[in-house]
Amino acid sequence: MHPISLLQGALVAALKGDVSLAAIVGDGVFDAPPRGAVAPYVVIARHDVLQRDGDEAPGQEHRVLIHCRGDQPSRKRALDMAVRVVAVALGLSAGGIVVTHCEHVRTDTVIDRDTGHAKAAVTLRFLSES
Repeated sequence: MHPISLLQGALVAALKGDVSLAAIVGDGVFDAPPRGAVAPYVVIARHDVLQRDGDEAPGQEHRVLIHCRGDQPSRKRALDMAVRVVAVALGLSAGGIVVTHCEHVRTDTVIDRDTGHAKAAVTLRFLSES
């Protein structure tokens, strides 16, 4: 299985299993941008990987962009989701792939012009071996 599929599958499962995030988004955790989904929800918007092989094992650097779409004009709801996404990611243990490092790179927020609702974009960086 491809390293993106392994890491993303584990991350989505962990996000779906987070009780605090579920209290905000219900079952609104997606690994692909949904069509017609109603906010609030969390979606993996982009996942890129670079091969970073070491001496002993093949390794990868993952950059993951997660959108947290709120259902209110206040950034608070979107940022509440972002806080949970970061907490889950930093504690991730993935089956089938060894995560050797995870870091929160940045969080950006914006008010969507079309809906008037807040959105947070969380960028994460993972190093893995498979």
